[in-house]
This record gives sequence, structure tokens and C-alpha cells, in this order.
Amino acid sequence: MKSIKTLIFLAALPVMFPGSSSAQPQIYQWSTIAGLSGHGGSADGANSAARFNVPACFAVDGGGTLYVTDVNNNTIRKLTPDGTNWITTTIAGKAGILGSADGTNSASRFNQPVGVTLDGSGNLYVTDANNNTIRKLTPDGTNWITTTIAGKAGVLGSADGTNGTAQFSFPTGIVLDGGGNLLVADQDNGTIRKLTPDGTNWVSSTIAGKAMALGSVDGTNSAARFTSPLCLTIDSGGNLFVTDILNNTIRKVAPVGTNWVTSTIAGKAGVAGIADGTNSAVRFNQPNSIGVDGGGNLFVTDQNNNTVRKLTPMGTNWVSSTIGGWAGHSGSADGTNSAARFTSPYGVAVDSVGNLYVGDGSPAIRGGVHLPVFQSVAQANGKIGLSWSAAPGQKLQLQFTSDLTSTNWTNLGNTMTATNGSVSASDTLGPDKERFYRILLVP
Repeated sequence: MKSIKTLIFLAALPVMFPGSSSAQPQIYQWSTIAGLSGHGGSADGANSAARFNVPACFAVDGGGTLYVTDVNNNTIRKLTPDGTNWITTTIAGKAGILGSADGTNSASRFNQPVGVTLDGSGNLYVTDANNNTIRKLTPDGTNWITTTIAGKAGVLGSADGTNGTAQFSFPTGIVLDGGGNLLVADQDNGTIRKLTPDGTNWVSSTIAGKAMALGSVDGTNSAARFTSPLCLTIDSGGNLFVTDILNNTIRKVAPVGTNWVTSTIAGKAGVAGIADGTNSAVRFNQPNSIGVDGGGNLFVTDQNNNTVRKLTPMGTNWVSSTIGGWAGHSGSADGTNSAARFTSPYGVAVDSVGNLYVGDGSPAIRGGVHLPVFQSVAQANGKIGLSWSAAPGQKLQLQFTSDLTSTNWTNLGNTMTATNGSVSASDTLGPDKERFYRILLVP
């Protein structure tokens, strides 16, 4: 994460032992990167000088720049990394003034913008929930031009159609798939919609659920039922994952040919709680937002539990762990795992190197970094094998020394990039017969 440039030192392991192996917990370090807990507002500025009023959802570009929907300010904000700082600016809308006007920068108007996603050309797409519309923000030099691409402000409904003839009822989550289509959680209709580009037009269709037929049934296309689909993310295989907030479940909507098959992968409909576990044994209390990393792990803000949860795929199963916050304990403290505190966390996003970003209701923007932890070390035949946990996309450097009193460490091999949740390396022991190892998290 751009805000954490310092090198991270982990347990130095002497190889004098004939072999050892133990599972280590996942460690996430949480820090506040923008805003100040207990101080809402709309001010732009650096780090804690910025102010927010319900920072809800995020889009992250390849350079690590964040785009945030500031729901109750009716604005779209941009957080630009600058060394160890984050500079917040308002790129569209005007704080405290709601409306539906298209226009440039602060001349545009929104009415509770919620979801946001980004395409390869740098265009943003926003669900303007209380206007029942989908908006597009096009960069033009240093300006942002807002247009309405689907729905009509002030008109709610469920009709499919082209551009303004399509109707929505409080659309919230939005993601872009690999084909340039937009997928939208149409919350109050209990459906998942698809917007397909056709020249300069956008054609809406309903791919899962049935308008106003609420429930929790798994099934294909309109046979599926949702109660309140809120946020979406999409993995590299084109599978959608949905937070069904009032069902307290996480749903998967998988493309199968021309169909979409909905299944429940975590939580149990109608049962709120706080429990890690596998599949339906997991309990949530209003799961809000969801993100996915390059390894297919899902990250969920569990709003009423004040926690951040991780769902790890294990074969056909999904295993939950809590990586931030402590259920039943709200606050704004930074720290690792359960030592950190959150207050009604909303949006969550993952960047290309596995860093997490959470919109906290305190209100502030929080950042989470997965700290590598040695998982096993084994020595045999003059060689040592090491493995450690990592977030997909992280860049890591393994180093060694034979003298812990020295400040000189030697790189072992080149910088490695994690492709999944574990990284391995080996070393041929030198004549010293003893070495200590550490991992550096490379910015």
C-alpha cells in the first residue's frame, strides 16, 4: 500500500533445527489513510485533513488511485497516492446539493451515489441509487464529464430496455466484466441486471432474480431469489459474487452458457450472527460490500459485526476467517486483526498487489496490508526449504544473515511476486551452518 513504505521485518528463523512446521495465522495491518474518525464533512485535503460522509464503495486503478462514492455528500471523490500521503479531491458533484443533472465536475448532481467501477480507458460508472440511474464519468484532461447512460431520474421500476427506457429501483453494486458489460445489483427489485454496450447505447437485461419476488432460493436465471442484493464483485472466470445483505448470505452467480446459476456459498438465509467456519456454518450480520483478489479470495465488510471477513476457496468449499475488527466492539483504532476497530464498515476493494481498502462509517478510509508470515521451515541434506503466507500480487524479498547483531542482510535470490496465498524458496547452507531469515514487503 502506498501509505506504508517501511520494510516489514518478520520472525528470523535459525536453521539449526532439523525441521519444523506450524500453521500461522493471517496477519493484516490496518491503518487510517484518509479522513478522521468522529469528524465528518466534505473537505478535500491530504490524509486526515480530508473529510467524508459515508464513504461507501471503491474502484482502484492500476496505479493505486482510489475512487470513492461519498454517499451522503452526493459526490465522487478521488484519493491519489503521493509518496506516503493520500490526497483527496472531489471530481464530481457538489457536497450538500443533490440532484440529477449531467455536467462537468461540480456542475453534475447525484442523489446518493453508491457503487462505482472503472474500465480500461479510465471511465467511471456509478450507480446513482436514489435517482434510479446509472451514470458515466468520462475523464477529459483534468475534468470529469458526467452523463446518464441508463434509467431515468425520478422514475423507478424494473423494465429492461435501452438507455433511459430501462428502469431501476435503488441500484447499488456495479462491476464491469471482461466483455465490457456492466453488472448491476438492483437492490429493491431483488435482481441482478446486465447492461450491454451497443454502439453508444446501453441495453439492459435481467440475468438473475425476479423483480419484487424476494427470497433466498438458489436457481437459474429468474428462478433465483434475492432479498436485498447490495454489492458485487467479479473474479477472473466471470463469476459474480453478491452480498445479499438482508439474507445475511454471500451468493455466487455463475455464467453457464447463456444462463446464470445462483448458489449460496456462505451464511444461512435469515440467520444473523458472527461465526467463522465453512459454507452455511458461517454467520454474518448484514454483509455489505465485497471484493476479490487475484487468488480468488473474497473480502467482505460485515457491517453490523464491525468486522472485515475473508472467504478462502478450498475446493468447492468456502472457509471464513475474520481479518479485521472484533465483533460487537466498534471504534476506529488501527492495529492488526482483532486489535483494529471498525464502525459499520461499508465498501471494500482490493488492489493489484493485495492491499485492502475499507470505507469505515467512523467516517474514514482504512487500508489493510497482509503481512507475510513464515509457515514452515525444514532442513535436509544441506538445504533448507521455507514457505510463508502472502497476498496474491505482493512483491517480496527473502534475506538472510548469520549475525543478528549486524545490520547487514543479504538478498537471497530476486524479488518474488506471489501468485497465490503461499510462497516457497530454498537455500543451500553456507559454511556458517546457521542462518536467520526475514521477508521484506517491497512497495
